[in-house]
Amino acid sequence: MFGYLWVIFHRKTAERGMAEAAAGGTAPRFTGAQSRHLGCLMLGIAVVGVQALMVAPLLTDMARDLGVGPEVIGRAHGVYGAGVALAALAAAPRLDLWPRRLTALLAMLVLAAALVAASFAADWWMLAAALGVCGLAAGVILPSVYALAADLSPPSLRARAVGRVITGWSIALVLGVPLAAFLSESFGWRGVFAIMAGLAALSAFTFLTLPGRSDRQPAAVVSYREALTQPGVIRLLLVTLAYMIAFYGTYTFLSDHLRGLHDAGAGLGGFIALGYGLGFGAAVVFDGLLDRLGPRRLAAPVFLLIGGIYLAMPWAAGAGPLAIVLLSLPWGVLNHLGLNVIVSLLSGGPEATRGAVMGLYSSVTYIAHFLAGAAMGLVYADFGFTVLAVVAGAWLVLAAGLMMGRGRG
Repeated sequence: MFGYLWVIFHRKTAERGMAEAAAGGTAPRFTGAQSRHLGCLMLGIAVVGVQALMVAPLLTDMARDLGVGPEVIGRAHGVYGAGVALAALAAAPRLDLWPRRLTALLAMLVLAAALVAASFAADWWMLAAALGVCGLAAGVILPSVYALAADLSPPSLRARAVGRVITGWSIALVLGVPLAAFLSESFGWRGVFAIMAGLAALSAFTFLTLPGRSDRQPAAVVSYREALTQPGVIRLLLVTLAYMIAFYGTYTFLSDHLRGLHDAGAGLGGFIALGYGLGFGAAVVFDGLLDRLGPRRLAAPVFLLIGGIYLAMPWAAGAGPLAIVLLSLPWGVLNHLGLNVIVSLLSGGPEATRGAVMGLYSSVTYIAHFLAGAAMGLVYADFGFTVLAVVAGAWLVLAAGLMMGRGRG
């Protein structure tokens, strides 16, 4: 299937190049200003990504300092996911009423303040409350930034624009989280939270450079009914649910499975995150393929390939740590493409409902995060990682089937 996609890519690229040569035109590109704007949005996503993912390597130190068990810090961090889902769901109908740039800026400042509060937490209850506010802020930032990426790019470059912005997650995985773990050795976990607060404030400052929308804002709140009645939105949200349950369910329990299998330390999880992040970032070179062929055409093949990755994970885990680290590279590449497919399709509707739709997307994503921990956790506890991987693959087959059932409209 990789070969099929490669052949199509080169054939379409050649056809497009000949058409442009005949017309005397050039391939569409981002202007310098557009590239800078997308860079600001990518930084915002990276900040959100790091503060969401850095708890895992800091968990032991946080638990020791606050005098509780690691599972208690895990519950406190679960409040973060609940906050993201709640904020995204509550704000979704109103995101198109509010100025997107101002909304993202204010939410990022709230995130900075909440990170400062977390750095001063005296007990796990205070930490949970601060992380909950972080989640509420992130639940507004994420859909606002995704919608801004679509607003600030022409339709012919939308998939590439979204791809650049979501590369912020790769930066968080490859650079941010390992750096946070390293800095914690010198400054402690509280110092890391304070540093992240400063980066969130810096990101908010960069949002000031973004252009505002020139058109008038909607006069009324966009209802859930209006957002959900846009063509294909409900189906795409179901695809998102299946896709994210599979991802979070696998990613959450993979390291635990490997540590038990090979008596490895926590560093192995870091190498997996690094390999995944490198693949996720490198996949940006394929974002043009989505613009050329259309994300809908590539959705099912990409989802099925990701399902194959999940099915291969038990074998790779048994073969040794190196095999699973190497497998994490194509996993990152394909997951970047899969997320870009979903976000591009959801953000491709009318601008008047785009913020509401992306808010629903963020909410469904973190509902899937909760369901993955609950349902997939039971599968892992009762039947082991091999069965969990099969279930994850089945979720991706379901997602691919939903996209194939959508037709060519």
